[in-house]
Amino acid sequence: MSKSFTEQLSLINASTENRNRMRDFVLQNPEFLDDLITFGTDLTNKNHHKGVWIIEMLAEHQTELLAPFVDKICQTISNYKNDSAIRGISRVAYFLGISKNINLTESQHEKLVEICLDWLIRDERVACKVYAMKTLHHFGKKEPWIAEEVKDIVSRDYAYQSAGYKAAAREVLGKSK
Repeated sequence: MSKSFTEQLSLINASTENRNRMRDFVLQNPEFLDDLITFGTDLTNKNHHKGVWIIEMLAEHQTELLAPFVDKICQTISNYKNDSAIRGISRVAYFLGISKNINLTESQHEKLVEICLDWLIRDERVACKVYAMKTLHHFGKKEPWIAEEVKDIVSRDYAYQSAGYKAAAREVLGKSK
């Protein structure tokens, strides 16, 4: 790993300017993509969430760049504990799940479904639950059992959740009809 690149990642803060700068750097220097993924999936690194921020931005703008790293992401995805990393990685899961440019293997698909269901059931922050719900809704279009599971979980938890969760739930449940 490039020491200077990982030092830059360790020093960034959550400002949009910093995150955009690092995203643009990786887009202009794709040889650092492997270092970024290694940094963001190294859960022993106290700053791994900062790598996830950039991975999330790449997933949103050029998901196909992550194709060679989907296995590594899927192997790590259920082990994140940092709230900031979980929020970001839930968006990565969403973008991987809806991407037309990435064909998930059966194993990758199963890992994403499993973690999204876990996030939806567990006591996670709203943003994570919303992205899990949206990812599962997408998968549920082809697999009715997933759509039914999401409907059951969301309907059961609806009354106890925040306004943001309820808005996303109405959207997802409305699209399911």
